[in-house]
Amino acid sequence: MNQTDRVIPKLKLVIMKKIVFIFLFLAMTTTILAQSKFRLNAYGSYVFDDGFDVYNDANTYYYGKIKGGLQWGGGIEYTPTDYGSIELLYLNKSSDVPASFKFVATDPQRNETFKLSHNYILAGFNGLKKFGTGKAEGYGGALLGVLISNLESPSTGKSDSKTDFTWGARMGTNIWVSEKIAIKLQALVLSSSKATGGGYYWSYWGPVYLNEYSTMWQFGLGGGLSFKLGK
Repeated sequence: MNQTDRVIPKLKLVIMKKIVFIFLFLAMTTTILAQSKFRLNAYGSYVFDDGFDVYNDANTYYYGKIKGGLQWGGGIEYTPTDYGSIELLYLNKSSDVPASFKFVATDPQRNETFKLSHNYILAGFNGLKKFGTGKAEGYGGALLGVLISNLESPSTGKSDSKTDFTWGARMGTNIWVSEKIAIKLQALVLSSSKATGGGYYWSYWGPVYLNEYSTMWQFGLGGGLSFKLGK
């Protein structure tokens, strides 16, 4: 038996295993999503400005503002009971960041508007409460996850990314306009303690380190839609 005769059966076996795996994955996903305990949620909110101030000394500082704007995203929510749910969410927000900074004693203060992108991956833990006939459903709870952010300097074309722990909370109401569709009204706050300062700005001139970080707070008001899956 030559080399080709030995390779082809192994290749066929690998392909068959992949096909079986994909089939089983799709079957399980379809079965899970067909259950009425799952919901698909779409979000849109306006997030307000947040200022930050990072200061080491008179020659090493950074301050500015993360401008407000649209935050959008989605999630899949599991409701094992009528009183609670768990949700996996993705949220995104792009912002301009006008800032003033100085890292070297011999250089003057510099000013620039950076481009910032925030990508949140969160787990939400909610309490649920139905009111009256059940058309209105209140919810609220904690959010935990990570913030993956990217900052770009238009003047240099350089960019840097970082990942930070994020926590938050939210409160809102689902208004069920039908058995399957609800309009969401929501207030949201997210925070990350190392979201501004530090490594972002090292790449501007080189390894210039700041010892302090500024906690970022993102307050949002908005809502979205919720879709019940299954029968």
